[in-house]
Amino acid sequence: MFFAHHRSTTGQPHRGSVTLLCPHVLEPLPAPSGQARAAPLLQRLLARADPSPSVETDPLAALLRAAGCRWPMDAEVPSAAVALLGEGVAVAADTVWMHADPVHLRPDRDQLRVYAGAQVAPNPAEAAALVAAFNQHFAEEGVALIAPVPERWYLRLTPARTLVTHPLYRVQGESMADYLPQGADARAWMRLLNETQMLFHAAAVNRQREAAGRPLINGIWTWGTGILPQIIADQIPEQLIGEGPLLAGLATLTGCKLSRLAEWQAAIPTTGTHCIVWNQHWHAWLARDVIAWDQATIEFEALIQQLWDALRAGHLATVHLDPNCGSVFTITRRQTWRVWRSLALGF
Repeated sequence: MFFAHHRSTTGQPHRGSVTLLCPHVLEPLPAPSGQARAAPLLQRLLARADPSPSVETDPLAALLRAAGCRWPMDAEVPSAAVALLGEGVAVAADTVWMHADPVHLRPDRDQLRVYAGAQVAPNPAEAAALVAAFNQHFAEEGVALIAPVPERWYLRLTPARTLVTHPLYRVQGESMADYLPQGADARAWMRLLNETQMLFHAAAVNRQREAAGRPLINGIWTWGTGILPQIIADQIPEQLIGEGPLLAGLATLTGCKLSRLAEWQAAIPTTGTHCIVWNQHWHAWLARDVIAWDQATIEFEALIQQLWDALRAGHLATVHLDPNCGSVFTITRRQTWRVWRSLALGF
């Protein structure tokens, strides 16, 4: 492992700080044996670190805040506008966007359950056909749907609506009745969503998917509403580490460097502030994929060891581990030597 040294203008190096966002890493999936894969290196770090209350428990809110973004306290996390920017689409500062992800709504007794992901995602031709049908049908409604990639859709609102929505990642596999939009414009919005269901259900795209034994795309799930957030310049990290449109959008919005994790690990910087976004456990948890969870744990343990070694060697000053559970765990070089601390913290 190589450490990339940089010196300050005074000639003295300032050791780096790492924030590691790792949602759901402390909420393991039960393995078939009933035992989750052990994570002794994570346990050691948690035992010797100091916990403190965290501001955000929502993964996307935590990421935007860590990147220096701020938005009104009573507003939703404006993830759609930022992610769309990361898709390579020009986003005006005052335009309201929301995610409008294609979903499969499956009847289950007296309720509809919401499903998304790779098995539901349309191919490019299907996405283009459904988006075109939507925009033609709702041409006078002040909404416009776009699909920069087939599986991720975004909806422009003109004018803005007063709505309270729920992120798709909280709803997958659940009854949509528990997560319906609220707010002054909720009734009109439900009408639009219901019309979308009927429009898509009748589309030729879905007849073809049905004949092929694939789940219908019979709805959209709207969430993450807002304009681009404000940026607090002195809160922006020097580097974001990870992948995906939201991270790409944050890098564009804030001007900070964006790196893949493998690239960053190959030459861990010893100065500056760095924010690593580790979503592997979260994605495995959403998919209820025990194999993916185990693999994520193996890779995460290797990352924890690298950070531990960098702390012990004095190359990093601080590591903040934020599993979005209500606490942030902070550890310094000195704290790594708290050998009397128990490893009783569960994983």
